[in-house]
Amino acid sequence: MLRLLQEKLFVFTLVAVLCTVRLSSAQDNCEKIFSGQVLTEGQHLPVSFATIYFPELQTGTQSDEHGYFSIHIPCNLNLEVEIRQLEYQALTIQVKKGKEDLQQEIYLKQKDEHLSTVTVHAHKRDDILRSNVENVLTSKELKRLKGKSLSESVSTLPGVYNIKTGPGINKPMIHGLYGSRIQVVNNEVAQMGQQWGVDHAPEIDPFIASRITVVKGASAVKYGPRAIGGALLLEPEPLLPDSALHGSVDLVGFTNGRGGIGSGMLSGSILTNNTDESFNWRIQASGKKSGDQQAANYNLTNTGSQELNFSTAANYINENFQADVFYSRFQTEIGILRGAHIGNVDNFFEALERRPPFYTEPFSYEINNPRQEVVHHLLKTKIHHDWEEKGAIDFIYGFQQNNRREYDIRRSSDDNRASIDLQLASHVAKLHFLHDPVLDNLVGSIGIDYEYQNNRNVPGTGTKPLIPNYQSFQTGLFISESWIKTNWNIEAGLRYDRIFLDVLKFDADGNLINPTHSYDMFAAIAGGGYQFNRNLTFKGNLSWSERAPNINELYSQGLHHSVAAIEEGDQTLGSEQSAKILTSFQYKLTDRLKFNLDGHFSRINNYIYLQPKEPRLTIRGAFPVYQYQQTLATISGFDAIGSYELFHHFSVNSKASVIRGNDLDNDLPLIFIPADRWENTLKWRLANKWDFKEIEFNLTGLQVFKQTRAPITETEAYEEATVPVPEAYFITNFSIDTEKQLKNAQLNIGVSIYNVLNRDYTDYLNRLRFYAGETGRNIELRINYIF
Repeated sequence: MLRLLQEKLFVFTLVAVLCTVRLSSAQDNCEKIFSGQVLTEGQHLPVSFATIYFPELQTGTQSDEHGYFSIHIPCNLNLEVEIRQLEYQALTIQVKKGKEDLQQEIYLKQKDEHLSTVTVHAHKRDDILRSNVENVLTSKELKRLKGKSLSESVSTLPGVYNIKTGPGINKPMIHGLYGSRIQVVNNEVAQMGQQWGVDHAPEIDPFIASRITVVKGASAVKYGPRAIGGALLLEPEPLLPDSALHGSVDLVGFTNGRGGIGSGMLSGSILTNNTDESFNWRIQASGKKSGDQQAANYNLTNTGSQELNFSTAANYINENFQADVFYSRFQTEIGILRGAHIGNVDNFFEALERRPPFYTEPFSYEINNPRQEVVHHLLKTKIHHDWEEKGAIDFIYGFQQNNRREYDIRRSSDDNRASIDLQLASHVAKLHFLHDPVLDNLVGSIGIDYEYQNNRNVPGTGTKPLIPNYQSFQTGLFISESWIKTNWNIEAGLRYDRIFLDVLKFDADGNLINPTHSYDMFAAIAGGGYQFNRNLTFKGNLSWSERAPNINELYSQGLHHSVAAIEEGDQTLGSEQSAKILTSFQYKLTDRLKFNLDGHFSRINNYIYLQPKEPRLTIRGAFPVYQYQQTLATISGFDAIGSYELFHHFSVNSKASVIRGNDLDNDLPLIFIPADRWENTLKWRLANKWDFKEIEFNLTGLQVFKQTRAPITETEAYEEATVPVPEAYFITNFSIDTEKQLKNAQLNIGVSIYNVLNRDYTDYLNRLRFYAGETGRNIELRINYIF
């Protein structure tokens, strides 16, 4: 109780200090609010993500997805403001001095230059259904998250969670769904890695992305059956013609793990005498080194990691034609908490109460067994052609090679021999046609997708393969259309996929068998949106989608080393069938008060989940057992987001997520559903102070409640009384971020303190929560230099 009071006192004291400082300086400033909406000429459609920039002040803002913007400016100056957006002609207008707040609608003309048209079509974000709910991490927000994994970054958004296997492996969850139900799209190519396990994090370097979009609605129409729960879209900075050489350098250092990250990027263009023609290129590399992570009061032995990544991109632009090529190589080595591998069932129950864990040793940079090594290659080519007065055609081909090795603790000289050695080769081809508006306002696309996967177990592991050799063939057809008017839109989409699975494995008697499976899957969506006025917008959709069982759900058979558990598939599993309703209300009472409420409800027939069973004694020890089973399930909840500007440049932001999962066949809650959470942030922003363009302070308090609806757990499966469901916890984070404009360059410096009070806690979404707590305090320094 005393510790909780100390935490609250710390938060309120800092708030009081910030308020006092701000009030003392506010009297010297004369400012007003300049707000409005950016629209297209003619149809008056909202222009999303337009830049509103004041050259004299060297500051600006960006319109939201509905074209609205708001910014505080001095009231005693006549100012020029530049409005820019890639698809439209730049516009400069005058804002006259005066103390009255100013609201203005700004109209932009569509670009008609050939070169610009090619570039805009190549990067236009028209693949997201308008009736779906999406959240975006912009390049500015990603700068503050440098050094975080992809999953850790997107989990800052409402409705998105982070599933962990210890401190080093993170996987995104959207509205309670994860794994093969979430499609990760990296630079327009579906990520094809060994993504079937909770402990298999996406093999992507986050430094590649300049924008990450989380689509929280069912997105199977656009992205295929693996997007039954949503999609994660990573977009790199577009390659545009520019005569100057540009680049950036990122350095990140952190105390928890005593590690660091470095990343560098360089880009340029080769321009010809033909103004419509250019060659553009970019190279990028990053590296990471970290030692053991630290819990609040003890070392987490063997949780170090290291990465070495590289990517290069180039394109050729000529009038109505564009060709792109992209290559990336991701390599990581991750240690698995040593205390999670124990010898027998009695030790497992002892571990529940033991802190620090078994095998706790002093800090080290060494990465010993158990550990993972992953290398992922991606090669993407794209051809884009503008078809005059008809639309545009895109052809994309992607090849991926994923090599995964997992090393177990062996009691012999085989310690350096992988227990799991998998090679997955994938080919993806997409042909999409985006047609220009017909019947005045009907726009949409039609396409065909093809995927081929070949998974091979490399001989020599000395263990029974967890996943068999297999080949997968998938073909998909889709159509999506939207009818757009000034303040409303309706849309619908259909998709059909056929998957053929060819498996090669040994049966229980040692005979080589060749089972095959084929699945026909359908997806459909209908929805729309209506903007009642500039303050209230509604959108929603109803979707139906199907997902075939993944290879691990069908054929997992044996010890999964990274999670120290035996997993067993069931080859009789059928396809999941999901019906989902998604709604979103966006309300803006004033420029100072905004509120969003997103609701969702899914009913999933044949929902596949891992059911804990009694432990099993093997020649390698006793391990928990999980079996893949199916049930009729419902998942529902809401995400609420609000912000209120208490006074100039000082605001409070709040977001809450509540989710409920039910196993209707067994009348139980669903396993592995996130606990309720509520996060509040106090934000104080200073502009043009002490030679800095911007200084921003953030103080965040995160309350995660106890998961009181946890179903049968590992310990109950062992007929023990102890149920290890983590208690509720409250943690605070603090950050300062600055932006300084230099001559022909920009310098960004940030400092963050995570878990400020070094709270000792565990999280329900961590598969290794039985053995150790979450990481303790971490102080992070970020330096970003852009030229």
